[in-house]
Amino acid sequence: MRGTMMACAVAAALAGCSTETGNNPLASRNTTVEYYRVFDIKTDVAAPTVAKAATDGINRNVKDAVVATPAGVEATELPGHFKIADPTSAPPGSPVAKGPSCDGAAWTAKATPRVRGTEDMNLVACLFPYKSGYHLDMYAVFTKPEGGWLAWPRRVGGMVLGTPEKFTEATMMDLVRAIREGTGANVSLVEAKPNLAGTPWLEPGQNGSAQASTAAPAAPAATTAAPGTQTAR
Repeated sequence: MRGTMMACAVAAALAGCSTETGNNPLASRNTTVEYYRVFDIKTDVAAPTVAKAATDGINRNVKDAVVATPAGVEATELPGHFKIADPTSAPPGSPVAKGPSCDGAAWTAKATPRVRGTEDMNLVACLFPYKSGYHLDMYAVFTKPEGGWLAWPRRVGGMVLGTPEKFTEATMMDLVRAIREGTGANVSLVEAKPNLAGTPWLEPGQNGSAQASTAAPAAPAATTAAPGTQTAR
């Protein structure tokens, strides 16, 4: 049996040997991954204090994030929500913005961090004030290679250096933790994709464990990353 599987793998590379589903087990592909997390933050702390905590949170993992605190934003009766751009609504030939818009948010952060395992990650976070506190909407999208001859080396590298998924989750959870720790707010999950198990935002994080940068990659440092961490490329 083992010999048959090995022969199939070799044949797949040379002559397109197929599995039972008709797929080449060694074919490489790119997969698009989306994350979003929406949290309700119950607090009467002023917006500047919450915005500072949010900025501290995004800076725990992402360097050079573009942070903004629009002036004149007022709390609404119900919390706002980010809006995903509709490609069909744009005039022909017009560029469509990547990621959601944060209209009505009191604080926003946008970044394109360089993360091992993907070349095109986009992160957006929006803080919407409303009468009972704030809603924090976070969104991330990236593509990652899968399959092919490098599938096993990528899997080993992910176990040692971390994956884009681990980086995304760590970044989002540290942002929520920073707001909760900096304001004493009561934080609860409203919506999540993929599903979020437990209450990791209530657990202490590891500051600096998932650093990434939007700047050009620096020269490799003479250090070894600890298991489960994510390093900038």
